Order: sequence, then C-alpha cells, then structure tokens
Amino acid sequence: MAQPGPTPSFDPLDPRGRLVFPLDVPDLAEALRFADLLADKVGWLKIGLELFTAAGPEAVRRIGARAPGCGIFLDLKLHDIPATVAGAMRSAAALGAGLVTAHAQGGSDMLRAASENAGKSRVLAVTVLTSLEPGALTELAPEYRAPGALAAHLARRAMSSACHGLVASPREVSGLREICGPRPLLVIPGIRPAWALVKKDDQARTGTPAAALAAGADLLVVGRPVREAPDPRKAADMLLAEIAEALQGLPFQGSRPC
Repeated sequence: MAQPGPTPSFDPLDPRGRLVFPLDVPDLAEALRFADLLADKVGWLKIGLELFTAAGPEAVRRIGARAPGCGIFLDLKLHDIPATVAGAMRSAAALGAGLVTAHAQGGSDMLRAASENAGKSRVLAVTVLTSLEPGALTELAPEYRAPGALAAHLARRAMSSACHGLVASPREVSGLREICGPRPLLVIPGIRPAWALVKKDDQARTGTPAAALAAGADLLVVGRPVREAPDPRKAADMLLAEIAEALQGLPFQGSRPC
C-alpha cells in the first residue's frame, strides 16, 4: 500500500490549505468515512491518540492512501526520554506523516532529538494545551501564572531546538508570532467558527478563524463544529468561506508554506 507523500505545499491564500480536520474517532472505519467525506474540503487530516491507539500505523497508511491530496498530521504529542522520542520520530517519518507533534515540556534535548530524526516530516512543539485555564498552571509551572507566558518560554525552547513549528491556543498566536518571527509554522487548535456552538466544550482558550489568522496563525484545527454538524460538508463549506473572507483582509503570507 502506498504511503502518504511528503508535506504538501498549499497556496497561502487557499482556505482549504489552512484547514486541519482532526479524525478524533474511535475506529478506522469511521475515520475513513470522514476522510472520504472531507478530503476535498481540507488540507490536512489529523490522526491523534484516540485513533492511533485503536488502529496504529495502519491508520496513517490507509488514510494517506484514501486522501492523497491531504497532508497527514500525526498528533501523538511525543514526550519521553530523547532516545525513545528519536526512535518514535523516525517511525513517524517512515510512515509519511507531514507533521508530527512533540511536547515542548519534554525539554531541549528531547525536542532536538525529535527534530534531528524527523526526515521529511516537520516537528511541531506543543506549548500549552487549549484545555488548561490559568489556574491549572499552578500544577505544572507555578512560576508562570498566565498561559501566554509559559507558551512563550516553551516556544523559545522549541525554536532553539530546531523545531519547525508550534501548537498553541488562539490566545497566544500574536505573542508567539512577535517573539518567534515569520519562521515557525503556527498550528492552532481550539478554533470555533463564528456560527458554531459546541456543547460542553473542554477547550478553555478558543478563538475564531478570523482572529487567529489576523494574529499570525498558519493552520487552523477545527473538529467538532464540522464533525458534529448535521451536514459536515456544508459545515466545512461555511468554515472555508469564513477563512477565505478573513484571508482577503491579510497581507500575503508567503514565507511559510502551509
């Protein structure tokens, strides 16, 4: 079976290339159904812990073969000793994943091990999870009372460790772009379209596509507003229209292939 190709490059003004759809479902059959349904609407299909734990590397191979026009984003949030992460990253690269995540809190040596063993994949350092509110930081890093301050600290560590990009909430985009400049790819989950209402949302720090793009985001991760819609394709079209409108008001961003 053919493996996914290297990271695709989209026109920065193409709204489809900016959109990541997470296949956060419990089995491969459901993931393939969504891949078939949305492959022509999104630039990236994200495989996270739920699906990868259920179906393993076969999920990457099957989804990549089913949606050859999409990039594969393997969101495993690697966090272990450097040698283990290096091996895991080599395996992810061999599968053909275009983007792979590692936790920035794993430290500089771990992040560097990931970057040095990524092959054609790009390593994204996860800064602060979108589910964490300021009060929760006292458990993780008492010296940082605001998510933005911790995200900035971790971003600097990731950039000095040769990571290709960052994952952060919409609230941190502007600050990270100011600190890190145009080089890193900023991948932003917690995106909620203006028209979407998500019940029992566990993502505390969210934002709209327009706000995230204006702040300097590159890729937008949108799951539940599309997945849980009565008509996911129609919801994706509405989202693409919202992204397209937001992009029209921005200067051309050609320094970072999306």
